[in-house]
Amino acid sequence: MKRWRWLVIGVLGLSMHSQAQTPRYYALEVLIFSRPNLVSLQDEAWPSEAPAVPMSLNLVSAARSGYDNLVLLPARRRTLSDAAYQIRMRMNGSILFHERWIHPLTPNQAANPWLRVEGEGRDGGRLSGFLRWSIDRFIEVDADLRLAFTDPLTQEQRVFQITEFRKLSSKDIHYLDHPAFGMIIQADPIEGPDG
Repeated sequence: MKRWRWLVIGVLGLSMHSQAQTPRYYALEVLIFSRPNLVSLQDEAWPSEAPAVPMSLNLVSAARSGYDNLVLLPARRRTLSDAAYQIRMRMNGSILFHERWIHPLTPNQAANPWLRVEGEGRDGGRLSGFLRWSIDRFIEVDADLRLAFTDPLTQEQRVFQITEFRKLSSKDIHYLDHPAFGMIIQADPIEGPDG
């Protein structure tokens, strides 16, 4: 009788472990933008030294190639397009990066790859940064973003930075804020890799 009990406990433990490692699919959308008048934000800038670059994959290239079941979705499937339009037209901001993709989220963020995001705004701001995603009870994003801008008067390079770890609930819109730029995130659960 004791052998059966241990066998049942072992099988349940393996079952729970495999369920914990099963990816949960989400349609993730990220919109990163810069605000106008970056020159006036001199006090918010960081030194222009380059950050340490983690081992990373370019998000768009990885999704286009299907790496790790990432799937880049067409622009018509973006849900934050109205927000992007408002940022451009009402705020006179620049869209630095805007993509929506299917992402199988797994726990253990440290084991998940960093995904590189890049972009350039019409104001000359250059985005470079990294995002790393995982899921536990909530979706988790680790963001390390930098916006570089050359002051047209002094030719001095300014770098603005967002470094933040955030737990997100799905179906809500989340915002990471900085006086020079921001990131809007939306995560929608989907049934599987085909969305």
